[in-house]
Amino acid sequence: MSSIQYGDTPQTALGFLPVLAANVLPLAGVVWFGWDPETLVAVYVLELLVVLPLAGVKALFAGKPPASDREAGVFNIPESDLADKRGSVTVHSRLPPVYPRNVPFTVAVVCGGAWIGFLILAPVSEVVSVLDVLGHPEVLLSVVALVVGQVVETVHTYFGSERYAERSPYAVVEIPARQGFLLSCFLFIVAVGGPTSVLVAFVVVKVLFEWSGFRAEHGGGGRLTGWLSGPDSEITADSVNVPAGHPSATIDVAQRSVIADAVWGVVTKGPFYVMLATFVWLGVPAFLGEGAPSLSLWLASGLASLVLLSLLLVGDIVETVLTNKWTTYYRIGDQLVAHDRLTDEPQWTAPVGELRDASVVETRLSDRYFGTRTVTVTTGRGDDETERTLGPLDDPKTFVETFDLQLQSTDLSPLNWWFAGAAVSSVVLIAIGSIVVAATPLGPSVPWVLLPVYLPFLGVVPMGFWKLAHL
Repeated sequence: MSSIQYGDTPQTALGFLPVLAANVLPLAGVVWFGWDPETLVAVYVLELLVVLPLAGVKALFAGKPPASDREAGVFNIPESDLADKRGSVTVHSRLPPVYPRNVPFTVAVVCGGAWIGFLILAPVSEVVSVLDVLGHPEVLLSVVALVVGQVVETVHTYFGSERYAERSPYAVVEIPARQGFLLSCFLFIVAVGGPTSVLVAFVVVKVLFEWSGFRAEHGGGGRLTGWLSGPDSEITADSVNVPAGHPSATIDVAQRSVIADAVWGVVTKGPFYVMLATFVWLGVPAFLGEGAPSLSLWLASGLASLVLLSLLLVGDIVETVLTNKWTTYYRIGDQLVAHDRLTDEPQWTAPVGELRDASVVETRLSDRYFGTRTVTVTTGRGDDETERTLGPLDDPKTFVETFDLQLQSTDLSPLNWWFAGAAVSSVVLIAIGSIVVAATPLGPSVPWVLLPVYLPFLGVVPMGFWKLAHL
């Protein structure tokens, strides 16, 4: 471990030097090169759009478990079973371990960062011609310097001094998000005009926020620093008490069914992701093109939206696969032990005699296709009471017998084919209607590019019918 301690102020200040030096270039541009407000705003907006994805990468290596209070932040991290995953994976000998439980935070930063970038570009584009500003070499140099400063600080302090081991993923993503929230307000004030003193004051304020965020990441500072850091985690992962002895039974989850369920989950969430990518595709040329976007800008925006859509879809699939694909259930004595083979860590244990309220999950399409079964049970008592999902299982009857589950049958209820047919029919009608609107003059007089915006709302209909088919 590093000898650098949190209270070591000289070392902390030294680690901040790359970020400070990078901010000097825009300040020099304001004072000596006569940069106007538009130039300064463009530089810092572009930096912010890079800092957020960088925070998502850093979050993967955060060593502390995430805090349970994650609802008061700029990023509202959705609940995920993967966030409770124990253990880590070594990707490369020169990199710190990656924690699968942090993947939902990285996915949230990708999605939330796209929205933040969209909301920042909207007002800023009214007063700033970002593309014209980027035509100046000194501006590009400043943007590169700011980004390099952030990367150097990350490599030197976050990784080099092993700070990642003492941070939770929530704190890692909240610090730049809250900095960006505050700075975006000041950016707009600067963009509407003001004397040079206002620009200099803005740079000074930005450096103050950078320093406060830096100290927040290193466990020190005052009220501003405390707010920027967000609710950090004081949780320490207790070890799982695995009974001694060899397992009398070993049952793995059905990996094909896990992957199929992950893909199906993306299909159900896909319309929302398509809507977000469409906003990026349409919004960036509208904001940066000043009413007449070029073909190259349209193509670049389309490529960016496809990359964003791919990251969101792949992120969801990876999240589901990491949650379940490598799970093995052991019976050791009178205990059920859930073990993850990827991280080689036991996840939880429960006395077989306390497994109760067992029921088969009816709505998993992959279970019906592959003949697998997923079972929910309740474990623990009082404050420790938890509903757990077991499976999917290739041989559910053997599983029920092995762990003495009080389950009369592992058969699925028959589908209501009327509702199932209605679900399929509604999907077909939506597909045909989309083709009519997009490709023929028979559709209503609305721009076809707005069609993805309506998909999340149209998708509610077949999903509703599909759920009714299982009742």
